[in-house]
Amino acid sequence: MYKICRIGLAPTGGKIRASVFVAIKMTDGGLSITGVVGPNQAGGCRGSCGQCREAPLEVTGFADGWNKAKARKLVEIWDRWHLNDMNAGSAVQMEWMRNNPVEAVYPESHYVKAGAALAAAGLNPDADGYKYGSAWKREDVPQEVIDWLMALPDADKPCPWGRL
Repeated sequence: MYKICRIGLAPTGGKIRASVFVAIKMTDGGLSITGVVGPNQAGGCRGSCGQCREAPLEVTGFADGWNKAKARKLVEIWDRWHLNDMNAGSAVQMEWMRNNPVEAVYPESHYVKAGAALAAAGLNPDADGYKYGSAWKREDVPQEVIDWLMALPDADKPCPWGRL
């Protein structure tokens, strides 16, 4: 699955507003979502690009088929499922981490702090013997999430970058 959506226009400074595009890619069960604000033909952009999760929430003029609630749900899915095939933890470890976020500020190691927090919770290793960070784990994206993403409106204007 590959889909480009244009969510609408967002401010980029002053009175200038630019299109917010999002690319949704699913390959071999792995979901990747990236965005760009105001891409141009030369390969630059007026705003941020890549993991710019905030951009859909900054849209003030929505494209057809989009609204604030739909943009918010896209961001929720982006936060939850982006790179679902590159989890450091098992499903139970990742669920615990979502409910008990671990903060690390450089030079602290998030990996070390997360492993210690999971160990303190009796989850490192988990019940199946999996040690946090010893492999990339994939958590399948639920079909209803995939269906929702596929039903999003295609971009109503071409993205100057073509594929994101």
